[in-house]
Amino acid sequence: MRATSEKLPPGDQLAVVRRRHSWLINGDFFTLKPTGVARYAFEVTRALDTLIAEGHPLTREIELTVLAPRPVPPGILTCIPIRVVPEFRKPRLPQFWVQAQLPRVVQGGLLSFCNLAPVLVSRHIVCIHDLHTWIMPESYGLLFRLAHRAILPVLGRRAKMITTVSELSRSHLIEFGVSPAHKVVIAYNGSDHVRRWSPTRSRLSLGERPFVLALGRKLAYKNGALVWRIAEALDARGIDVYVAGDLDESAIRQFGPQKPRNIRLLGRVSDDDLALALSHALCFVFPSRIEGFGLPAVEAMALGCPVIASDAPCLPEICGDAALYADPDDRESWIAAIDRLRLHPTARLDLIAKGYRRAGRYTWRAAAETYLDLMARVDREDDVPIRTTG
Repeated sequence: MRATSEKLPPGDQLAVVRRRHSWLINGDFFTLKPTGVARYAFEVTRALDTLIAEGHPLTREIELTVLAPRPVPPGILTCIPIRVVPEFRKPRLPQFWVQAQLPRVVQGGLLSFCNLAPVLVSRHIVCIHDLHTWIMPESYGLLFRLAHRAILPVLGRRAKMITTVSELSRSHLIEFGVSPAHKVVIAYNGSDHVRRWSPTRSRLSLGERPFVLALGRKLAYKNGALVWRIAEALDARGIDVYVAGDLDESAIRQFGPQKPRNIRLLGRVSDDDLALALSHALCFVFPSRIEGFGLPAVEAMALGCPVIASDAPCLPEICGDAALYADPDDRESWIAAIDRLRLHPTARLDLIAKGYRRAGRYTWRAAAETYLDLMARVDREDDVPIRTTG
């Protein structure tokens, strides 16, 4: 423990006691697929680990530990220890570990990165990525919507600070009354994790024809049907459409009565497979109707793949002038944007260069430093001056 004091009249002393503060990381993300919010959680944790190894000044007064519901493969982190709090397996209920088991062992502060987090912990910094369950409820099942509607406003009131990943998401948190404005801070995603991806490790086989790449998700706001609608026109131009992601037969039927012949479903792919596809694609098409951040677009930019994105929120905020934009419902505008990149190599190269620069603005280190700042802010509130009489 360290103490500092200022000079006061004889007999009085004002001491500000500073100590190392304990902070825990909610490791429920280790049980999730390594995409979306789980990617964010893992990469921020990894960046915090790196900053500790480097001796970043803001890490000197904190002790970080990850609490995970299951054993984690060794070697993931260098400096931050991982402690397993075994989850109950029978019965296995959604959110039981997070809401019932985790709070029992929390001492000090808690970081939670994946939206739903323990409502019983108040010394808490929580990342709420978006409010899609409010804005596009048709994309989610009833229980998922109810859980978010019930838990997120409680977190917004009880937690010390709320983070989110874009100005758009911040405005929604305030507009829908989930959290007051003074508590909401933006901690953007990063893009530098793609440097660990290697096309040479991919086993994906690419065809001879040029192709555009899209992600396949059956969530309504992802607007997967747009890819089906533009496929025929692209086929006439000698272009295939590769769709990466888990799509079952019911999802495919939602997109159209018959799969166009030039659409190739890649299924779930590895990061290395995605790196190979992006490095060879004519462009990446991202027709979502709304995103909290839009990480796939930034990943594509970081790998030198031109991006055509929806002009719906919040992709223009994140991508800036480093992408071409199209109306999510206007088939012709997507085809015209693809034609621009196909017919004008110089314009395509210019967009690639802008994409590299734009993606470089988003780093996990910056996100981790934001969390270090917030932890220090919360800790300062606990370092209350103590007046003593000699």
